[in-house]
Amino acid sequence: MVHQHTKSVLRRVKSFSDSANEKDTESAEINYESVIKGTTLDVYFYLLRKKDAAGVREIQRSLDLSSPSVSSYHLEKLETLGIVRKNRFGNYEVTKKIDIGALNQFVMVGNYTLPRFFFYAIFASVLFVGYILFFLTSPFSTGEIFALIFGSFAVIVCWVESILSWRSKPF
Repeated sequence: MVHQHTKSVLRRVKSFSDSANEKDTESAEINYESVIKGTTLDVYFYLLRKKDAAGVREIQRSLDLSSPSVSSYHLEKLETLGIVRKNRFGNYEVTKKIDIGALNQFVMVGNYTLPRFFFYAIFASVLFVGYILFFLTSPFSTGEIFALIFGSFAVIVCWVESILSWRSKPF
């Protein structure tokens, strides 16, 4: 029932987790993209979005899964990979944030997840405002007009991309 590649990766991860040396586990290359996809990715996004521990039935109901065993399967898969853990109450919580899929577009800053374009937008805006305040002279030369057009275009594009990334966040 489970894809053969997924089984082999899970076996490797289990053998890594059995070893006492954490360096071996971290140095091993695990291709999360090939293992975490589809419903497993939806379960992981749900846990990221929730930010608190969630139970098997809660995940099943929230994601409209057919049964609790389906959500349990995907949670155990994530637990085997070392991404989530089961707490003493039987609920699952994220222990490790991984960058896969749409998460590559975001950066964690403390408890906040921000789009990468947000930082580009701030940088471009500060440079553009600094140029206007300190270097713009009157009357405008051709170079200054070009700099204003190019700068305003760059700032607008960065902010639009930042907003679009924020709206499409999966968590």
